[in-house]
Amino acid sequence: MLKTDIKNDFLVFVIEEYKYLEKVSTEKIIQVFTNLNIFDYILKHYDSLHCLGGRAIVDDINLYIAARQK
Repeated sequence: MLKTDIKNDFLVFVIEEYKYLEKVSTEKIIQVFTNLNIFDYILKHYDSLHCLGGRAIVDDINLYIAARQK
């Protein structure tokens, strides 16, 4: 498997975890993640984030969102 495939799989995992834990539609997640450049954030910090559990990743993203909305 190529490194880009692994990262793409991780993005899908994050979206699904966020959807499950935050009870948000996929469409809303894509909209928010795109508008706030969260996909770029996830890929940039992949090495750290992929070691965390789903809840910790979602919490980290929520902190990122809160910081961008101030």
